[in-house]
Amino acid sequence: MDQVEKTIEEAYQAHLAALYQVLSQAILAANGDGEEVSAAEDRYKQGLAHAADVRTRARAAAGIS
Repeated sequence: MDQVEKTIEEAYQAHLAALYQVLSQAILAANGDGEEVSAAEDRYKQGLAHAADVRTRARAAAGIS
């Protein structure tokens, strides 16, 4: 794996970890409110999709299949 690919993958993993932390905090702050938990889960799913899209675009821009 070359340096550019490694950097993209590390950034992607860091983004996923940050999304996880945000979800965890949102669930804690929801204090059992099902609607708030559901909204947090929806934001998490959207964040995962965004992170995957950015990763794919970064890899394409760098010429990585």
